[in-house]
Amino acid sequence: MNKEQLDILFAQAYALHYEGKLPQAILFYEQILEQNPEHVKTLHFLGLTYAQLSDMENAILYLSRASAMDPNDPGVLNNLANAYKKTHQPDKAITSYLKAIALHPDYAQAHNNLATIYAAQDNYQQALQHYKIAVHAEPDFSAAHFNLGLLLLRNNQLDAARTQFNNVITLNPERSDAEFYLGILFLESDELTKAEHHFLRVLELNNEHVEAIVNLGVIALKRDENQLAVDYFSRALAFDNDHIDARNNLAATFMHHDRFENALMHYDVLLKNDPNHIEYLYNSGVAQMALGHLSEAILYFERLLKLESTHTPSLNNMAAIYLKMDQRETAKSYLEQALATNPQDSVSRHMLDALTGSSDTKTTTDYAHNLFNNYALYYDQHMQNALQYAIPQAIGKVAHELHLLHVNKTLDLGCGTGLSGSVLREASTHLTGIDISEKMIAQAKEKQLYDTLQQVELLTFLQEDTQHYDLIVAADVLPYLADLDPLFKSVRKHLNAHGHFIFTTEISIVNPWKLETTARFSHHPEYIKELITQCDFQLIRQEKIPARLQNQVLLEVFLFVIQPFAKG
Repeated sequence: MNKEQLDILFAQAYALHYEGKLPQAILFYEQILEQNPEHVKTLHFLGLTYAQLSDMENAILYLSRASAMDPNDPGVLNNLANAYKKTHQPDKAITSYLKAIALHPDYAQAHNNLATIYAAQDNYQQALQHYKIAVHAEPDFSAAHFNLGLLLLRNNQLDAARTQFNNVITLNPERSDAEFYLGILFLESDELTKAEHHFLRVLELNNEHVEAIVNLGVIALKRDENQLAVDYFSRALAFDNDHIDARNNLAATFMHHDRFENALMHYDVLLKNDPNHIEYLYNSGVAQMALGHLSEAILYFERLLKLESTHTPSLNNMAAIYLKMDQRETAKSYLEQALATNPQDSVSRHMLDALTGSSDTKTTTDYAHNLFNNYALYYDQHMQNALQYAIPQAIGKVAHELHLLHVNKTLDLGCGTGLSGSVLREASTHLTGIDISEKMIAQAKEKQLYDTLQQVELLTFLQEDTQHYDLIVAADVLPYLADLDPLFKSVRKHLNAHGHFIFTTEISIVNPWKLETTARFSHHPEYIKELITQCDFQLIRQEKIPARLQNQVLLEVFLFVIQPFAKG
C-alpha cells in the first residue's frame, strides 16, 4: 500500500474518529499500522482513541510508541502525560509535560495540565507558576483561568480568585461553575446581594444545581428569611434526597424555630447514615425533650454520652430530665459529672446547689436564660392550663384597686411571653417589656402588646436605661434573683415620684433568701421590708396570693406594692 492509499485510509479513520465511531476508527488505524508500523500520526491518534474509550493501558502503549518515533512532538508528549495522569502516575506525567514544555515553552495546554498535578500535590508555587504561564500564553484559555481561580481560592487569595472567575465569565458567559464560585466568594465576605446574584445566575443556566440552591438557603438564613431558607433546602432535597448539608441545614432551621417534629424527621434520616454524629444525636435529644418525650430524649443523650462522656450540654439535659421525673439522686449524679468536666458551668452549679440545699448561692442569669429559652414555645399553655398561673390577674386586680388605670409609662421586667403585658396594656399609654430570653421575647412580639421589647438582663437594662416610669412590674421574676438589693436600688432610680413598683416573691420562712429545690429563690418578707426602708420606698400593699400549682399543690406567694417615700 503506497503513501497515497495510506493517507486515504487515515482520512477515513479520522472521519470515523471525529464522528465518535471509535471502534470502527480503531480497525482502520490498525490496518494502517499493519502496512506501516511506524506511522507516527496513526500511533498518536490510535492512542487518543483508546484514551477516549478509557482503555488507558493501550492509550499509553500507542502514545509511547508515537513519542519514541517522534520525540520532538510536544502534542504527543502532552497526550501521553494526560494518560499517565489518568492512571495515577504523576511522576511520569510530570516528566512528559516538562518535555513538551521544553520543546514548546508557550504550550498553554501542557502548562495548565502540569499545574493541575502540582495543585493536587499541594505544590502551590509550582502550580501558580504554570497556571500563570498558561493564561499569559493563551489569554482566552478559560479553563486555565478557572483552574487558577480554584488554586487561588484554596489558598485564600480571594480577590485574585475573584478576578480569574470573572475572566472566565467574560470569555464564556455560560460557565455556571465560575458563577458558582463567585457566589461562594461573595458569601464568604458576607456580600449577600452579590452572592445571591451569582447563585441565581447559576440556576438560570442549570435549575437543578443543588449546591447553588443550598447556598441560597444559607443566604436566606443570614437574612432571617427563614421560610425562604426552608423552601430552598427542601428544593435541594427534591433534586438530591441524599444531600447531607441541605438536610442538616433544614433540620437546624426547624430546631432554631422550635419546629421540633419537623427537625426530628430529618435528624432520623441523617442518623441512619451517620449514627454516631454528635450534633445529630444532641439536637434529636433536645427536640424530644422539648416535646415532652423524656424517655426518647434519654435514649439519644445516653447514646451521645457513650461516645463523648464529657459532653456537658447532654449531662445538663439529663439532669433536667431526671429532675422533671423527680429522680433527684440521678439528676445529682449527672450534675456532678458536668461540673467535674467544666467547673465553671454555672447552670449545673446552680441546679446542684438547689438539690443539695447550699446556702452559698448567688444569682445565676445563665440558668434563667436557658430555662426560658427551652420553655418559651409551651410557656403560655403550660402556665395557664397545667399550672393555673394566676399572678397576672392578681396584678390587674391590685392595680384596679389602687386606681392605676391610666399610667403614662410602664416597664414590665421579665415580661416573658407577655402574660402580664395583656393585663398592663389597657392601663398603659406606653408599655416596655424586657426579658433575658430571646425566645420569650419572640413569643411576646407576636402578641403585639408592647410598644418596646428588648432582650436583655434586667439589671443591665436598669443600669443603662435613662428613662423614668410611672409603673414598674416584676411578676414572678424575683424568684430567679438571690440578693435583691441591686434590683431595688436600680428600680428606685427609675421610678417617678408617685410611681409604683409591683412585684411578687416566693416565701422564705427563715433566711433572707433561700435557693429552693425548685432551683428558684424564696425571700423572707422581713428582708423585703428592710430593703423597702433602706432604698427609700414605702409599703403600699402586701398580700398573700395564689400563684400557681406546684407538684399539684397550690403555691402561695407574696404580692407587694411599693412606691418612693413621700418627701416632706
